Amino acid sequence: MENFDTINTVGISAEDAFKVAEASEQSRNFSTDIGDISVGLSSGTSGNRGLFLNSKKEKAIWVGAILDRVIGFSFKNRKVAFFLRANNNLYESVNSNLLSFKFFDIKENLKDNIESFIQIQPNVLVAQPSVLLEIAKYMEHQNIDSFLSKVISVAEVLEEDQKVYFEQIFGCKIDQVYQCTEGFLAYTCKENNLHFNEDWIEIEKKYLDTDKTRFHPIITDFLRESQPVIRYELNDIIHEGKLCTCGSKSTVIEKIEGRSDDVFEFKTTNKSVTIFPDFLRRAIMVSSNNILNYALIRKGKKLIWLHLESRDITKKEEDFKQVKKSLDQLFLDFGIKNIIIEPFTLDQDRSSKFTRIKNEYKKSI
Repeated sequence: MENFDTINTVGISAEDAFKVAEASEQSRNFSTDIGDISVGLSSGTSGNRGLFLNSKKEKAIWVGAILDRVIGFSFKNRKVAFFLRANNNLYESVNSNLLSFKFFDIKENLKDNIESFIQIQPNVLVAQPSVLLEIAKYMEHQNIDSFLSKVISVAEVLEEDQKVYFEQIFGCKIDQVYQCTEGFLAYTCKENNLHFNEDWIEIEKKYLDTDKTRFHPIITDFLRESQPVIRYELNDIIHEGKLCTCGSKSTVIEKIEGRSDDVFEFKTTNKSVTIFPDFLRRAIMVSSNNILNYALIRKGKKLIWLHLESRDITKKEEDFKQVKKSLDQLFLDFGIKNIIIEPFTLDQDRSSKFTRIKNEYKKSI
């Protein structure tokens, strides 16, 4: 973003692009382009805003890729519901005689949007996990049978417990799209594995541990011309999976663990200690089968906030005690003592991405 003016090849300044994107955000009218270039604004998982540009050619390539690898081609008329923070001409391009598109603005009243979604009964649902959770809870509590044939999770990390719950409520497997400011990076294949799009993207792996189980992807996209992406290192923590039986040789993503910014780092008297989000996630989820959702935020040197949402609300206090006990033991296993874990109530801003595990204390102790 610091070098946006000189990196893009279509002569658009960051100032002009931000003006167009921000005006669209405020008016909620997302049909404005600069010439024939589509401008989008990403909130980013880290909270940093990112601009992305697409020419007509790049938009056509994106539509083809989404139809082929995500939505799938069919001669049947289908309705697609998108729950997103912001609409974009890029998404509207998916419209066709066989495919109708309905955008639901997640900055508007979510309950009203869910009720409208139920009324139109689309075949395909696209939303981030935090929104999928609200839709699933509504359908479960209202005893609404699923009418969906495909559900696609986007924007946020989809965790295994969420995936199991969504598949139970929606009655179909949950696909994923891994897309960010840097492009359409990965999709779910017919074997339900997430693959990098390595037929047009090169992925170099910067390993983060000696066992080479985690890496940052370094992205080069051979099809992006208006805003080239060349050897750009993402901060996402990727676990590589085994070769898939679907026939694709592209790298399988076993899971996206989170971002390196959200790793918990501590210093004891004689060493530095790194606790990856997976350790924290596992400690929480093994504590109780009653946990539906959670947020764990490091706020200070020794202070951690914990929000829990329980399936059975009468057991919420018991769940908190069990999760705290499990986390306390995890920290002790890593040699970290005297961590304070306090309850808090999550006030979620749907205009930004929801992260279950977050580090807001950037200094290690």
